[in-house]
Amino acid sequence: MKNKTVLMLMCILGSVAISYIHMQGHLWSALYAQSAPTFQLPKGSKVVLGKYNNKEIVWDIGNNTNDYVLMSSIPIVRDIQKYDSSIGCTKYNHPVMTGRYYYDCPNTVLDMKINNINLTVYELSLLSRNFFVPNYSEIKTGGTLGLTTNDRAYKDIPYYLNEHGERLGIISNGWGNNMRTLTQSIATALGSSDVVTSNNISVAPNDSIGLVYDYHYDGNVYIGKSNLRPFGIMKSSNINFAANTSYTDGAWHNYVIDTANLNKNNELNPNKLRVQSSLTASLQDIKNESKTKSISKVIKNGSVNLYVNANTGTNNKISVILYNEAGTEILHYRMLENTRGGTNHYIVDLNNIAVGKYQVAVINEEYDASSQLAVESSPISNLMPLEIVEPHKLTYTKTPQSGASAGNDYEFSKN
Repeated sequence: MKNKTVLMLMCILGSVAISYIHMQGHLWSALYAQSAPTFQLPKGSKVVLGKYNNKEIVWDIGNNTNDYVLMSSIPIVRDIQKYDSSIGCTKYNHPVMTGRYYYDCPNTVLDMKINNINLTVYELSLLSRNFFVPNYSEIKTGGTLGLTTNDRAYKDIPYYLNEHGERLGIISNGWGNNMRTLTQSIATALGSSDVVTSNNISVAPNDSIGLVYDYHYDGNVYIGKSNLRPFGIMKSSNINFAANTSYTDGAWHNYVIDTANLNKNNELNPNKLRVQSSLTASLQDIKNESKTKSISKVIKNGSVNLYVNANTGTNNKISVILYNEAGTEILHYRMLENTRGGTNHYIVDLNNIAVGKYQVAVINEEYDASSQLAVESSPISNLMPLEIVEPHKLTYTKTPQSGASAGNDYEFSKN
């Protein structure tokens, strides 16, 4: 009887020990998990959103203080004229030069082009303000869009503003119709010191503002032209993540967002947006290759199993994000495999990731190889620590005094 009691107690204690070990793994996971920082796109990054003439549009982020101020990275239309007699441009006689007439043309031609930007209902929900031609009060230094001249001015071409103005010299001669159209000049150009807007706001010379106008003289219509660059405002709270459009090939990528091409009139290195949706992802645990033990360290070029709880959507994948040790900077990104519903393990090889301390997160994101437009995703998951270490290396020198006989190697069972 006594032996049976002892045996029963041993079984109970063993079960408790096993349960304790099992709980310790989950407690370790819970203890060391932390929330990912809020993702934010830097000023100067480029993103893809919407189509014009069936071509995906790339936008510069000119300000990211609150929501993102978007400016098309190249004009959607180059050298476009506002003059169009069919839309009711107002004709004025020149006060001095006989036979010359100015035309005050509304923005209808430009607005019609901008209205041809195609957005899905899903994309439209990202915008807190739909695409528009800005006025001077919005884009000037200290204006409502929070831009500086270098933030907004192309380095080599001008573009239209939704603003009329005139030179003071002409107004002082009695010409008060103020109907020339203001433009944003190139970044290196200084605007005229005698330009005022139609509501008598003086334009600062260092704001690089120019003028374009249409007029009729000697039977000929001289048509001024500039470039059409739409602006827009995108909700920052709706953006979960973004990465270079080349990063969806399944390989590890050193995560970088290029900000060097702000307003350089190009579409280099745009980013694909991952947008708030009903998708979810939670990192539950990190285990060794055999899936038997929760770990926080792995040897260089080794593999780990990430245990992720996620839901499924339309063609979505689990991707892994490596932060620095503090969890404040994204260092690496890799798209993994198709998402499986519920809690599942995903094998991640860490080939060519440098030795060091990291924080690991995952994201559940839609995958569309045919387009660089925004896709749906979960928020970035919680973070868990993982250190990559060098493999252990044991060396020795054979000497008789160390236990090996001269000329022979060590024997595991004897030494």
